[in-house]
Amino acid sequence: MMRYCEKILNRKNQYTFNNYWEVDAPLSLIWKELMDYQKWPAWCVGLERVEKLDSFEHLQKGNTIRSSWRGSLPYTITIDAFITDFLHPSSLSFTVTGDLSGEGVCCFLCERENSVIHFTWNVSPTKPWMKLGAFFARPVFIENHNHILEQAITGFTRMVADKQFYDKNHGGKNSLKLLKYRQK
Repeated sequence: MMRYCEKILNRKNQYTFNNYWEVDAPLSLIWKELMDYQKWPAWCVGLERVEKLDSFEHLQKGNTIRSSWRGSLPYTITIDAFITDFLHPSSLSFTVTGDLSGEGVCCFLCERENSVIHFTWNVSPTKPWMKLGAFFARPVFIENHNHILEQAITGFTRMVADKQFYDKNHGGKNSLKLLKYRQK
């Protein structure tokens, strides 16, 4: 009986998110800006802080960064992300520990003159109250995640648009706009 309850609890606590967005900007700019993790709090409203846990100049395979996130719910989640794979400028994979446990993959593609970002995130909470609360709060946890991600996409798009506007007026080319965003 105990094993059956544990299986149900574990199944209820697995979260998978598949997000795609397409941006009217060159892949080189998208990659450069997303890899500059120290600037994330400037455009990502839900990110309270981010710090490197080991000594490195540029984000690469083997690095670990700690980040604390807060959405519209009254709690903060802190995770350590260890970069397991880093293929410039096409993908970044990582595992997470801390308040969440799991893995994520972010792939970057050039489609026509746009950049496509595909982010897959498979995690489980480690906090006991979140595990037990999943039976009734799962939809709320998912909505909170989606809210944080939508704010991040909006902030990132604005930041890159401002950068491209500046570049355009100083010898660069087009402006940026979010073309598509969808969740699976």
